[in-house]
Amino acid sequence: MQENQNTGRMDTQHLEPMKTTNSTTNLSQTQRQPSNNPNRRPNNTGSRPPQHRKKSKKQIAMQRMLIVIGIILAIFLIIFSMGASWGKGRGTKLTKDNIMNGLTAISDISKTNYHYTNVTKFDAVDDFYGFDASDYSNLTISYDGVITAYIDASKIKIEIDGSKVNITLPEATIESNEITENSVAVYNSNNGSFENITLTDFAGFEATQQPVAQTKATTNGLLFDTSERAKTAIKPLIEAIAGARKDKYTITIN
Repeated sequence: MQENQNTGRMDTQHLEPMKTTNSTTNLSQTQRQPSNNPNRRPNNTGSRPPQHRKKSKKQIAMQRMLIVIGIILAIFLIIFSMGASWGKGRGTKLTKDNIMNGLTAISDISKTNYHYTNVTKFDAVDDFYGFDASDYSNLTISYDGVITAYIDASKIKIEIDGSKVNITLPEATIESNEITENSVAVYNSNNGSFENITLTDFAGFEATQQPVAQTKATTNGLLFDTSERAKTAIKPLIEAIAGARKDKYTITIN
């Protein structure tokens, strides 16, 4: 019995503040009591929240299918991106066609200009290609010109044997040989200097002197220099085509 009395005191202490709450609750409930007005809609404040409708099996299957399709597409995109990066990393396999296409620029790259000044003596003549030389016991003529040589890229031979690439260059070709017309001069022994002259038959003079100038240019290494210039450019061009695979090839240029 003592235990019940103690329990009763504890309840009393806790119930006193609850009276206000209960009265407030009762007042609120009183205010919420429905009126007798038949036209007033019932208040659903105390009703249960609406329950979600369960998805049908068809909807669940469709949702799963969309998820699977999304995963497949994501995997495909990842593989495609990795494949593209891997392809770039592998570089390009060398073939005769892609090497030939890459070497078309050699015709321009290999061009080498040889500038020259030639001095030639001629026996005494009265008419020197239209120039009156009757006052000269002999003629010492000087003239300037330029010869251009190049490698014809269309004649380059390409051989591929596994990882070995052999390039054979044709002999360098003279593209042009021009003598500057207003550079022709005759030596005047009276004042010890060269004086420009005009040749009415400049074409005839040029035709006889071009071979002379070309022989000298060849002797001085013009064609050799042109070939070496091409060789220096060819290897980097081929390596650029191969890309990351360049170290797999042995390139020989002859």
